[in-house]
Amino acid sequence: MTRQLFTAADIRRLVRERRATVLVVSPADLITPEATDVARELGVQIVREENQDAPAPPGPRKLPPLRAVRRAEVLLDAFGVDIPKTAEVRLRDVVTTEDGSPLAAGYMALDAQTPGGGVFPWTLTYDEIDIVLEGELVITREGEQVRGGPGDVIFIPKGSTITFGTPSYTRFVYVAYPANWSEL
Repeated sequence: MTRQLFTAADIRRLVRERRATVLVVSPADLITPEATDVARELGVQIVREENQDAPAPPGPRKLPPLRAVRRAEVLLDAFGVDIPKTAEVRLRDVVTTEDGSPLAAGYMALDAQTPGGGVFPWTLTYDEIDIVLEGELVITREGEQVRGGPGDVIFIPKGSTITFGTPSYTRFVYVAYPANWSEL
């Protein structure tokens, strides 16, 4: 398809030579802003043809529904991974790929099974953020340690080999990216 450029001079010539009041242009044609102004002043209507070859524009993207998870309604399950640990570990995923989310979120609880605290080792193949709700969460990585209490946020980067720990107990929300973290 040939592309044409219409200028103010073209509009004036169209009116002078053909006494035209309508200019039909293709979707690819260009019209200068001055040509648009002159057409309006001289009473020329500019009509752009529809592109027959172009696919229909996509409709609005359907967003997943909003969702609220009530902490009091979430029952935690025993952590089903067989790893050496000195803490009882329970969790429940509450936002997953099934919700249309690129992030996952869930609740986790650690209860120490030994005096002085409990831990369990883990290697993250995903990024994680933990938001402490109750107790104290201790994350240790290669001699580095962070502690978080209620309201604190802890970031654990992908590729980290850590221990989750607590001196007595902790409850926290985890947010993981990507949402299919358990499949990685």
